[in-house]
Amino acid sequence: MSFEDMFDRMRKRIREIFEEFEAELESMKSMWSPDGVIEPLYTVNAYPDRYEVIIDLPYSDLDSLTVEVRDNKLVLDCKLRQELEFTSWFSSRGVKFKRYYTEIRLPRDIHPSGMRIEKDMSRKIVRIVLFRRK
Repeated sequence: MSFEDMFDRMRKRIREIFEEFEAELESMKSMWSPDGVIEPLYTVNAYPDRYEVIIDLPYSDLDSLTVEVRDNKLVLDCKLRQELEFTSWFSSRGVKFKRYYTEIRLPRDIHPSGMRIEKDMSRKIVRIVLFRRK
């Protein structure tokens, strides 16, 4: 193999790495926005017959929670009990958070009409069960 061939392979691989890096950056989104929306922490667990989505919503008003399946995404919206301001984090911006919002991409084998929502009012944790199609 010549040096030119070796450098061509290296250039190609470096280009591939940069393309992967750019795609990763584009797919990342901010967990908060300056208009008062914050994305909650969540985890999705897969079981043979169902998926469980566990969502942490501290300081939330769980009575305002809305959850729906739209375009193969779980869409969650929930107001905070009161506006929260994190001045120690964003002192120059004065960001105030008013609600949680997230869209979670779902696997294709869910059965959205059988969704079950369980709220732990004291811990402010929501468990959403989505059953798999048979």
